[in-house]
Amino acid sequence: MLSKSQLRTRLEFIGLVMATSSIVGMIIAASVTDGPLTALVLVMGAAQGVVIGLGCSGSEVLILSNPSLRLARRFPPLVIVLLRALLYSAAILLGLSLPGLVMDVPRPWDEPNFAWVFAMSITVAGGFAFLTETLRLLGIEAAQSLLSGRYHRPRLEERVVLVADIAGSTELGEALGELRFHSFLADVAQELSPAIDRTGGAVHRYVGDAVFVTWPHRHGDEAVRALDCARRMHHALARRDRAYQKAYFHSPRLRVAIHRGVLAAGVIGDWKKEIALLGDTMNTAARIETAAGKMDEAIVLSDAAAQALPDPLRADLRSLPPYEAAGKRAPLVLWAASVT
Repeated sequence: MLSKSQLRTRLEFIGLVMATSSIVGMIIAASVTDGPLTALVLVMGAAQGVVIGLGCSGSEVLILSNPSLRLARRFPPLVIVLLRALLYSAAILLGLSLPGLVMDVPRPWDEPNFAWVFAMSITVAGGFAFLTETLRLLGIEAAQSLLSGRYHRPRLEERVVLVADIAGSTELGEALGELRFHSFLADVAQELSPAIDRTGGAVHRYVGDAVFVTWPHRHGDEAVRALDCARRMHHALARRDRAYQKAYFHSPRLRVAIHRGVLAAGVIGDWKKEIALLGDTMNTAARIETAAGKMDEAIVLSDAAAQALPDPLRADLRSLPPYEAAGKRAPLVLWAASVT
């Protein structure tokens, strides 16, 4: 079941696709009509644009980018490109055929300007595909922030930070070799993505075998989301245990650290930009992950993160011995959470 934030994101995306594609559809319809520019022409153009936009974006969400299908992991990029072209072409043909389905008009491919309209539509669809790939590369939060200039100057923000690391990865990397270990990490990262997505988290970066996820302070339930994400991560890997044993002769086991605090967020870089999250909060989260490994705990929270949880969740935590972390003046007060 989708969370409220995830559902809101999905609806915002659908609304953006419908609005943009309807406007593009009206522009194309107005530019190719031979007769008078009537309201019916504009409405039909908008309807065609919506059908094409939803068809292309639906192909991305339900098929091409569906984590359950894992197409990007199963097939080489050329096959994915050809599949995308096929699905986009089908959506475009359906949209262009819309007038013939609702009105007594000639079929679109019998029109003299069909080739131009089809070429224009496939160009727009290709723009959506490029935007999708860009968002997947940067992450939605980072892309929006970079375009809006939100972090043009560094600013202080309160965030909950989650660090998930694979236990025993050094030994596993030596046993599998570089290429197989890379494939292993790619599989694990894809396995963890739905948990991050469902809880409204944003991947800050992947560092070796660890992933850093953050939740900006907005609704006050970010610590709850982070704990839910940690448990979902463990459950996701447990469900695929046999598959990993068969493919890699190893079951991935996570160590997860959760911390809450203030950090500095800002753009760093020129030709390659990224939003850097810096400060003691990020360093402490990494130290807590190290503590989780030394204490052999699956999920460890800082006292700041634990205090942000509601009483029922906080009551289920187990107190851990004070931890002397490198670079910290005072021992860290830590709490362990169960996976269930």
